[in-house]
Amino acid sequence: MKKFIYLLSLLGLVCCTKDSAPIDYSVGLHYKGSVWVEYNGGSYENKDIEVSFTLSEDGKTADIRMNRIRFVPQMPVTVTTVLPVTVVGSGNNYTFTADNVYPHSPTGVEQQKYRINKLSGMVTGNMLSFSLYFGDYPTTFTGSRQTTVQ
Repeated sequence: MKKFIYLLSLLGLVCCTKDSAPIDYSVGLHYKGSVWVEYNGGSYENKDIEVSFTLSEDGKTADIRMNRIRFVPQMPVTVTTVLPVTVVGSGNNYTFTADNVYPHSPTGVEQQKYRINKLSGMVTGNMLSFSLYFGDYPTTFTGSRQTTVQ
């Protein structure tokens, strides 16, 4: 079911994208949405998760920063993690991937417990969505752009 929702949101991104002035992704655009983690035979939803997407100067890589997230209910604290990705695209539409890489903390320390595999997603000016595996846990995010950060 979660894969269906993810595919449906990607279809909406493609259909609703308008060609307008290019957006500056290098400044770190902010998105808010939900993260779903498949865990112990069920799905754990994290609502109102803030994620930023920051494109590198050369436009070939980006960092996706997931702020204050709890991946499973029994996590005692929230964490902030940064996902390094490879990017393809231009203007307002980019796709990105990563495989066999480690997320890192905002200070740059690798978090080697949960290797990232099969990350793929896309960003338009108004929407960001991606899916990946954190270790063995399928995880998805879908969110919309926020004009102000809380």
